Amino acid sequence: MHPRPQPVVVRILQLLAVVTLSACATTQTARGADASTRLLALLPMQSGFGPSDHDAYEARIAPIAAEHGMVSESTYTVAKFLGGAGPSEASSVGVWTLQAPGSLEGVMADPRYQGESALRDRIHDMKRTVMFLAREEFAGAAPAPDHVLLVGALAMRPGFGFEEHSAYEAAVAPVAARHGMRLYRSFRVLKALGGASNIVAINIWELDSAEALSKVMADPEYVAKVEYRDRIHDMATTTMYLVNKRGGSR
Repeated sequence: MHPRPQPVVVRILQLLAVVTLSACATTQTARGADASTRLLALLPMQSGFGPSDHDAYEARIAPIAAEHGMVSESTYTVAKFLGGAGPSEASSVGVWTLQAPGSLEGVMADPRYQGESALRDRIHDMKRTVMFLAREEFAGAAPAPDHVLLVGALAMRPGFGFEEHSAYEAAVAPVAARHGMRLYRSFRVLKALGGASNIVAINIWELDSAEALSKVMADPEYVAKVEYRDRIHDMATTTMYLVNKRGGSR
């Protein structure tokens, strides 16, 4: 159960379901990373609607958004919800680039966008949509087309943040790599709009096979780090999805 979004948050969530998450630096932050602000969203649909309906709607809105510097970058289809406090009904994960400080506000104020609100609300479950303002911290090589991707919205316990998560990620990376799991992209959350407020990162991992994740979790070296993982991460809130790339340039 998530708290009722404040009005400004509702407006932003509405935008996100349509145009389908140091971080404030204006230069590149890691190999391949782009310092532009991102919007990341976990997108559930109303009953009877799915990813193709979202894509058709986005096609209507995308030209309007692009005029204001808001561009869809990647769209993923949720294959399986693995648990957590995020929306279990999410059918898509979206990533957008905001190319200018006023991009979001410009789209929201555009009468053409506002004219699509009835269709927007009919196909998207706005109350359960969760989104994040974020900045990319790492971007690796593009994954192979036939590989599975894992998206994680990572929550931390009080007193721990993005740096502690990143250090943990680096510690387990060699274990994951030998089983065919590697970090593809990592985003530092600047602000959570809707949903849990302790999400600090959105990560996307590439898996060589659907079995890679279970192999990592069964590895004795990984198991030895579980106590520390659970001490710094809020695992009940951390939300994971297996996804497949559906569209976008990255």
